[in-house]
Amino acid sequence: MDKSFRLAPLSCVLIAVVGCSSQQMQNFKSTVNDIGKDYGMPVLCGAGMIAGGAAGYAINGKKGAVAGVALGGALGCAAGYMWQSRLQELDRIAKEENLNIATEKLTVAEPAAVTGVPQDAGLVAQIPDSGMFSSGSAQLTESGLRVVTKLAQLYAKPAAADASDQRRILLVGHSDATGPAELNLRLSEQRARAVGKVLVASGIPASSIYYQGAGSSRPIADNSDPLLRGQNRRVEIVELANEQALVMRAQSEENNTRYLRYGASDTAKPRVAATKPAAQSASGSSKVAATSQTAPRQPAAKQSASNTSTTKALPNAKAAVDFGGKPAGTYQWNMAQNIKPKASGFALISSAYASDMPMSSCEADKPRSAGQVLSMADDKPLPRHATKEYMPGYNNRVWANTVNGHLVTVSPVSILRDNARVDRQPILQVVQGYKSSNQKKPQTLKAVANTYEGESEVLYRVFTSDPKASVSCMDLVFSKGNAKVSQGALFYPAGSEAYVASYLPIPATHSK
Repeated sequence: MDKSFRLAPLSCVLIAVVGCSSQQMQNFKSTVNDIGKDYGMPVLCGAGMIAGGAAGYAINGKKGAVAGVALGGALGCAAGYMWQSRLQELDRIAKEENLNIATEKLTVAEPAAVTGVPQDAGLVAQIPDSGMFSSGSAQLTESGLRVVTKLAQLYAKPAAADASDQRRILLVGHSDATGPAELNLRLSEQRARAVGKVLVASGIPASSIYYQGAGSSRPIADNSDPLLRGQNRRVEIVELANEQALVMRAQSEENNTRYLRYGASDTAKPRVAATKPAAQSASGSSKVAATSQTAPRQPAAKQSASNTSTTKALPNAKAAVDFGGKPAGTYQWNMAQNIKPKASGFALISSAYASDMPMSSCEADKPRSAGQVLSMADDKPLPRHATKEYMPGYNNRVWANTVNGHLVTVSPVSILRDNARVDRQPILQVVQGYKSSNQKKPQTLKAVANTYEGESEVLYRVFTSDPKASVSCMDLVFSKGNAKVSQGALFYPAGSEAYVASYLPIPATHSK
């Protein structure tokens, strides 16, 4: 089990008394936290005194040392209590029930009084299904009720003594990708609510508990592998410092790139070649990680502004529209390197979700959607305070370019500034033989778009609704600064195979 719990917000009295800098205080807290992971309260009390005294003496001599010993000891004891109270209890429950409970700390990169979110914002515990619910049911089994009751009794005791009034608990139900997505979404929500009822019965105020169904939209294992997809069936318990942290968590998960490693399809499809091998997760206790073979990284070929591909489809491949692409299995899909994590928001302990991780392409994916975050008190949605402002350059514009002589149009591209959410779903149009004598009437294709936001780029992933359409999906990496596509790929069926062609649309101009 990952024992990387983070301390709850602590008073920085030491700064005032000893006079240490914020960086020195942060180093001190980090040292205390590291000790707490392994040794708990008895050792931490002494370690805190020693570390606090040393820090105080270095900064303010004997006077500072005295203050540092006292306050460092208090800090260490508090840290030990919180480490032990959560970690030992989760360890005990995991051992008693033979579960692999994966844990993760939530910290914010830029804690600010403006948001009211402390740096140590919360803890995440992933509870595997493991027979918690009967197949297709939201009714807890006997063993599931026993496990959830133990967890409820644990969370009925806040990690910090002063956190009971402010803290929030978010329960998120997850499913694998088998079966209809709508059914999975509804069932995952019902299961999260079922767990919430047990928490309320344990004495946790309903007003402090929220629940959400995520369905199959946030996979942590390969859905196309029957031996691995079961890992996606889980209930996530997120303990957060306050409601501001809850809002932040809910918004950050809407389009989190960490879940792009695996597709939301349960059908094995030709995967595009990745640029780097998959990293192993550091967040779980004993999760089974899917292995993926990846091709060595190759220098990306320069693409012309006209975006005309020179690689033709194989002769025996019959495509409704020949976009001049190549088999998807040989394509170097390196867009993951362009989606860097946001500097603001949550920083997760797990390095397995870094931006250099191979991600699945849209060809191995399906449209993803998650339900609203609802209150256990009245089943009403968590209020959003977002304004309908568009990301510069993405306010319902038309984007188009030619691919192997065929015009492909995406319209409207509508991305909101708030969390890069899609405001209006796009429609694709394909004009074969554009600017030629045998030009055909436009083919109109209904589509659904998902967005995934990084620090300076947004992955805009489009799926067509018709399985027989000439285009199956496309991945576009939009720049957040200059309304430009830096990378783009269009996937299409050719015979029984999936093919891919480069596609770099540009904003269309209106003729006078």
